[in-house]
Amino acid sequence: MTAYIFPGQGAQFPGMGKDLYDSKPLAKKLMDRADEILGFSITKIMFEGSADQLKETKVTQPAIFIHSVAAALSAPDFTPDMVAGHSLGEFSALVANGA
Repeated sequence: MTAYIFPGQGAQFPGMGKDLYDSKPLAKKLMDRADEILGFSITKIMFEGSADQLKETKVTQPAIFIHSVAAALSAPDFTPDMVAGHSLGEFSALVANGA
């Protein structure tokens, strides 16, 4: 049995997602779409922003959400038997699992 657990607010860090963006086409597509939907470059803040910028709720929550979903969906073996999430991570878990 395989379970995936998704983090909540507080798991953000400067540079988050840059490796996924550069190496996984699906992650790049999802993150670029997030930039469009949000109306600002969440990716620029994720990749180049300071820890203080990433602490702002309007940045933190979408950054953790898109990073978690992109990481899960870009994994070649993402076939969970169950998912769970802490706080905000519940939304990431549901979306990544296709709920």
